[in-house]
Amino acid sequence: MKNLPTTLASQNFPKKETKSGVTYDVTKAVLKNIEALALDYLVAIGGDDTLSYAAELNRQGIPVIGVPKTMDNDVRNTEYCIGFSTAITRAIDAIERQRTTVGSHERVGIFRVFGRDAGYTALYTAYVTSIRCCIPEYRVELPKLIDLVMTDKRNNPSNYSLVILSEGAGWEGYTVKEYGDPDAFGHRKKMSVAEDLSGEVKSATGEETIVSDLTYELRSGSPDFVDRMVASTFAGMVIDAIQEGKQGLMTAIYGGCYSMSPIPDPVLGPRKVDVPTMYNTERYRPRYDHKLGLPIFLTRA
Repeated sequence: MKNLPTTLASQNFPKKETKSGVTYDVTKAVLKNIEALALDYLVAIGGDDTLSYAAELNRQGIPVIGVPKTMDNDVRNTEYCIGFSTAITRAIDAIERQRTTVGSHERVGIFRVFGRDAGYTALYTAYVTSIRCCIPEYRVELPKLIDLVMTDKRNNPSNYSLVILSEGAGWEGYTVKEYGDPDAFGHRKKMSVAEDLSGEVKSATGEETIVSDLTYELRSGSPDFVDRMVASTFAGMVIDAIQEGKQGLMTAIYGGCYSMSPIPDPVLGPRKVDVPTMYNTERYRPRYDHKLGLPIFLTRA
């Protein structure tokens, strides 16, 4: 399903009314293009939205192999998606550099990162930087969050504290604001929850904050070692799968090992953080205990 300009809407594509507007099913046109290009296989590289359409094309009879690539790391049937390690590496670097600024001004540093539906980017960044975090899978209590952040500040000899939020995070009673036209999959851009938290902190405590939106910062630069290695390995796995005549599968990491998994069922939506085992709902931090036997990315696909 795809949002189209008005000029294309007149071409009689099947349409559907959604809360984000009108979408058009252009699958017939896509199938004609694939036929015209005489493609033997289609390799779909992307996140939950891209792979959901890849699954549909596979159902239409197109041989498809998927490759999970999203900094959100929220694709089902795999523990890892290309881009995730680089995103965390960039986030760590940005936060560590800004510690001196936030500390010298004795303020609360609030960071916003990816994560419309899943909080992996915020959670894993908080895991390695030892700061508070908020994720979409759990609505925190605002007064408690502010109290924890301010306690961190008071207990810090440099009189500052840090917190990181997924773009889809929030607190009880909070609704993430959206703006702009929906994209091809009906998603609109989200207003900054970090700015909203900044206003709440200042209103409740009078303290000044420094807000940093890292969503574009994480996109910059070359991929790190993990992503270079995984991407190269996934590429080889795709070629192997095509030569073996396989289809409807996706390169993956499962149980810490490379594997081929089914392309996820779009009905299930993105993979979410397992709150009971990964997020401390009392401290608004990642859980650091009971990791024995888990794969390196702390959760199974």
